[in-house]
Amino acid sequence: MATTAQELNLTLLQLAALAELNHNHALSTADLARLTFVTPQNMSLTISKLESGGFLLRKPHPTNARVKRLVFTPTGSKALRKAVARAVIIERQMFSGLSAKEKDSLRNQLRECLTRVKSAALKTTRRSKAAT
Repeated sequence: MATTAQELNLTLLQLAALAELNHNHALSTADLARLTFVTPQNMSLTISKLESGGFLLRKPHPTNARVKRLVFTPTGSKALRKAVARAVIIERQMFSGLSAKEKDSLRNQLRECLTRVKSAALKTTRRSKAAT
């Protein structure tokens, strides 16, 4: 995936941010930071680079003037599609030696782990927003 990110002129963090935004378009920069395990400052810089690279736009939020929505550009959408296609190929190679049952079990376990991590990160987000 590092090679794929490099071919797309992205870092792995930028690619991760695009992937997370693809799953949830309402995420803030702080949300993305928590989900990708970096500081808000680092994610802010990452989003700025994605914006200057033409992958994302910051648009006004319809109800909150302080918040900017992060919106994919056609370039960002195309880059993410290419990265996902590459990830599918890598996944096939990775799982090629496993039986169908083993593949399903591993995928389910990984999804459960990811769900728990994201759930904890989003709970932290909600608590910090409630405190402000």
